[in-house]
Amino acid sequence: MSGQHRDPSAPVDDYEYDLTRPPAVTPEGQLAWEATETAPTEWVPYVYTEAEVRTVGIRRRLSVASVVLGVLGLIGGVLGVFGLPFALSAVVLALTARVSERRAGAFWLGGLLCGIAGLLLGAGWLYYITQVLMPLTDG
Repeated sequence: MSGQHRDPSAPVDDYEYDLTRPPAVTPEGQLAWEATETAPTEWVPYVYTEAEVRTVGIRRRLSVASVVLGVLGLIGGVLGVFGLPFALSAVVLALTARVSERRAGAFWLGGLLCGIAGLLLGAGWLYYITQVLMPLTDG
């Protein structure tokens, strides 16, 4: 008898209580009680407010800065040790943006990869200058 409306003329069982009942009045603008028996299966898209649309561009500033500095660090790493400060700044900004700007993952990941590549190239140039070129000039 669970889940069904009890017949008032039926005898009441002492051990089984039926606690379901229809509502007395359906308020205006709400679904009828019968319509709430199953959950709706329609997908409803999320609509962004104007404030959310304006802040999406703001939330990507660190990530875009890390990409720009990472590319500068990569170019400077190819040309010499000049890109080390840019590459180090790109890595720091990308790691900061990873925490604060979740939706701009492609940007901060690009900045992180370019920054690491620029650091490796700059470190390679630094090693080449100190270990290969300096002993040649001492002799």
